[in-house]
Amino acid sequence: MRGPRATTGARGNKAMHLSINPAAVAQHLLMVFLIFVWPVWDYFATRRLRANPSGAARLGYYRRTILWLWTSSCVAVGTTGWVALFTLRGLGIRAAWLETHRWAWWTTAALVTLFVLVQLVLPVGQVLLKYWKRPHLEPRQLKPLRFVLPATSLERRWFAVLSVSAGFCEELLFRGFLLRYLHSGTLHLGLVWAAVVAALVFGAHHIYQGNAGVLSATVGGLMFTAILLLSGSLLMGMIYHTLVDMSILLYWRPRTLQYGECLSQA
Repeated sequence: MRGPRATTGARGNKAMHLSINPAAVAQHLLMVFLIFVWPVWDYFATRRLRANPSGAARLGYYRRTILWLWTSSCVAVGTTGWVALFTLRGLGIRAAWLETHRWAWWTTAALVTLFVLVQLVLPVGQVLLKYWKRPHLEPRQLKPLRFVLPATSLERRWFAVLSVSAGFCEELLFRGFLLRYLHSGTLHLGLVWAAVVAALVFGAHHIYQGNAGVLSATVGGLMFTAILLLSGSLLMGMIYHTLVDMSILLYWRPRTLQYGECLSQA
């Protein structure tokens, strides 16, 4: 009796071992990394940077963040697929309320347009019209973030790379992978709840900006999701996200930059 039972148990363990899906395991680990590990790492990394806001420390933070962004994005694409993350259909999302009620579509489009105007178009227009000829510009609202903002031309170049990386990778990770995981993946949350949770996680990644920054990023996450629903893919959100981050180079031109250099680098 022991022999057959032992054999059966061994076969069962072997079958269980063979049934493990490496891609699914990687997706679960990436989800844990995005929700728990990365925000904690970023909190302590920015805390150290705030205590020692040197150029070398900033460059190190930029480079590590770029590495995390692209590595996580490669895992997401490798385990899920590009189409499954990039398109609305691939994400398994169908917002019937937008398709059947035109007022809902127009209301969402109006809110997104208003958000874009307030967050990007009007501030950029104001800087171009009023402050373009000023060699240095340090807005009061950005001074609390001085420790993480670029102060030299080299740092500005790396910040530009970081902005492009964040625009592409964060949309792929938070509006692509995480939204799909929550909505049409393992948890099967409703679209609204999945969008809210993904936005909250996105906000948590901006905890170094303080409570106002977390709230702003959370609202921004919801707006990026709305852009995805309206456009049908992540492309428009990626472009807009990149422009928002890159615009900081226009707003922030500290006195550590040499005269004339800041305008060519912005």
